[in-house]
Amino acid sequence: MKRALLALALSALAPLPLAHIEPAFAQTRGESAASRHGVPVRQITSPSGINAWIVSDATVPMIVLRAYWRGGSAIEAENLIGVTSVMTDMLTEGAGALDANAFKERQEDLNMSVGFSAGWDGIGMSVVTLSENRDAAFEMARLALNEPRFDAAPLERIKRQMLVGIRTRDTNPSYLANLALDQAFYPNHPYARRTSRESVAAISAANLRERRAALFSRATLQITIVGDIDDAAAGAAIDHVFGALPQGAAPPEPADVTLLGPTPLIVRELPQPQSLVLFAGPGIQDEDPDWIALAVANYILGGGGFSSRLMDQVREQRGLVYGIGTSPSVRDHSAMVRGSAQTANGNVREAIDVTRAEMARLYSEGATQAEVNDAITYLTGSFALELDSNSKIASVVHSYQAAGREIDYINQRNDRIRAVTLEDVNRVIRRLFNPDAFTFVVVGQPEGLEATQ
Repeated sequence: MKRALLALALSALAPLPLAHIEPAFAQTRGESAASRHGVPVRQITSPSGINAWIVSDATVPMIVLRAYWRGGSAIEAENLIGVTSVMTDMLTEGAGALDANAFKERQEDLNMSVGFSAGWDGIGMSVVTLSENRDAAFEMARLALNEPRFDAAPLERIKRQMLVGIRTRDTNPSYLANLALDQAFYPNHPYARRTSRESVAAISAANLRERRAALFSRATLQITIVGDIDDAAAGAAIDHVFGALPQGAAPPEPADVTLLGPTPLIVRELPQPQSLVLFAGPGIQDEDPDWIALAVANYILGGGGFSSRLMDQVREQRGLVYGIGTSPSVRDHSAMVRGSAQTANGNVREAIDVTRAEMARLYSEGATQAEVNDAITYLTGSFALELDSNSKIASVVHSYQAAGREIDYINQRNDRIRAVTLEDVNRVIRRLFNPDAFTFVVVGQPEGLEATQ
């Protein structure tokens, strides 16, 4: 199963872009289930027949719920680009008898949060609450999901904010660089589309209601609940929040991306003393047999911080960049390996040359056993830090659920990484790290560079 855009966090090996809206108490720490005996994930079925994954742990008196539906910005109408994001923002701008201000005040009174987020390929929902406010918090979640008001005043405010963003994005290096990459690799795919003044202005409350009805159903709903709650209470909460949703059907999907060939260098002029460098090449989906080996290989190339080859050669040895890194990037219908760096305009050319040279050296010579060992040690050892709170456990478990992993994958994950061999890593390097397959984009005023596009 494919899923929403992810910039791979190597410690979790596939987190989704869900809403992570945490109240003040969410930083409370205790000895989690994961630190004691692994993560005891189970599947439950609510009285109305909705499945969910649950991790019951009463160590900390809080509950975290994550939900996800397939269908996002990539399947919007051409004249309404941005409507999914506006719809998800508006779900918490008043619901039921509560207007926008009353809804926010009620969340503060309960010391809880409910939020939604829209990605290219799906919609995420997050609820975080203290155990003592559980029933009231889930009622707030039910209202937001099922009875949004879509009032005129907050809708106009959100649209004004989007229009301000459109006016200022042409001076945003990250926006310009990512747009250039998308247009270079798949110019006619929905992933290369962006909002416009016209598309935002066209969005109405009726459009939001239509979008909500089209995307929220039981057909693709996936739920994870973690924390101080038992199966019976969780089943009741699930039915309370989600029970009114129709069965529905999976929404349509865009076509898979066919990547165009690489463009060695794209330059977008932007007056500033520094340049942003993005580079990307073809990747693999996260159900590919080489996915875990890619995590290890990526750590060696550019995902391991100061332990990575690129950081060592481009920053530490030569001082050419402030930082540089790489990671796999997956959307439901595309897969790439992306990297980024930022540097002074006068250093851009040499930084790119050294980056390409180091990639070429890794591609031709492969990694060493010592590098593989170090990567595996870090990736397995640091995983505990991803599981030291209920919020983190919920995010990781839910990412695996939405990615189609088996229910106990979280407890198998480290063993799978330890099973990666030097041969596996070098196979992935030969498959994906050819520098000639990468497109480089520079946004700024780089010195001594001639763009090929």
